[in-house]
Amino acid sequence: MTNNTIEGEFIDFKKYHKNKYNIYFHIVCGFIFMCSLFLLSKTYSNLLLILYSLLILCTIQNLLVTIVMFFVLLLIMCGLNKYKLSSIQLFGLFLLFYFLPDLSHYLTNEPSMLNINNITPLSVFTNIFYLLPFSIMCLSNAK
Repeated sequence: MTNNTIEGEFIDFKKYHKNKYNIYFHIVCGFIFMCSLFLLSKTYSNLLLILYSLLILCTIQNLLVTIVMFFVLLLIMCGLNKYKLSSIQLFGLFLLFYFLPDLSHYLTNEPSMLNINNITPLSVFTNIFYLLPFSIMCLSNAK
């Protein structure tokens, strides 16, 4: 995956994310579902966070977004770790907060980017791993 691919995905993402309430909701959901995803790997969750942060830094090349995401994700992961959630509970949190942003599109009358007609492995990968940084980056342009 090249930086041009990610840049193109971000341009598409921005078209569907202009409402600030929708974006805020995406950010909250993104933090929770990414933490849940990392915590599914009990032993390697911190390593996965570091690798994810490096992926984001190398592909979107925005140090501020990467640092903010890293520390907020780390804090939430530490908080969630205190509850000793099972793998099933973590997977349930991941699924719930992964699909909730579609609800915010409906509530804000903003069209959703992904639909059954345009789903590809790349779009699913991008939607999981880049929803959070793309949402943070869109916040400055939100209405």
